[in-house]
Amino acid sequence: MSISRNNWRLFVATITILLFIALAWAMNSLWHENKINQQLDLLAKGEFIDKAELDLTSIEVLLSYAALQYKLQLYDQAVEAYSQAEPLANHQQLTQIYYNLGNIHLSQAIEFGQHVKVDRAVTMADVAKDYYRSTLVNQPDFWDAKYNYEAAQRLSRDLPLGDLVENDDTQESSTELWSAMPGFPIGLP
Repeated sequence: MSISRNNWRLFVATITILLFIALAWAMNSLWHENKINQQLDLLAKGEFIDKAELDLTSIEVLLSYAALQYKLQLYDQAVEAYSQAEPLANHQQLTQIYYNLGNIHLSQAIEFGQHVKVDRAVTMADVAKDYYRSTLVNQPDFWDAKYNYEAAQRLSRDLPLGDLVENDDTQESSTELWSAMPGFPIGLP
């Protein structure tokens, strides 16, 4: 079986075109990865970077940008970046996103608690607990998430109820007799 000259040329031309396409694709991938690495290096410096300077279509850049915003205590921007990264994330990245969102809300709860903004602190602690629960659903043996979940539970439970002012005419209300625990109290009227 012999191949005609025209068929041989067509075969060689097809192989050459496929090789050029593969080379172009590899060069484009390499360029894109290099660009991502440059942005990650820029974010690793720890200085504020405008969002417009970054290519936030990459999950790695989004996660690094969110971590930088958290480090700079720009909590709203960090939450926004993590929320943007959530649909792009794989299972492991999703676990880290939930854990980091829990940390952001727990940090805010602690800040509010120190400034005696009890209602906001309890709300933030509850949101943090939800994120830690989501983290533990994805990875049940994540000990840092378990520890922080317990810390958020203690924080929301142990926060002061505000300044109590006692008057001689104070009447006890029935709401003060009830426990915060679910279920029916035993021994109360």
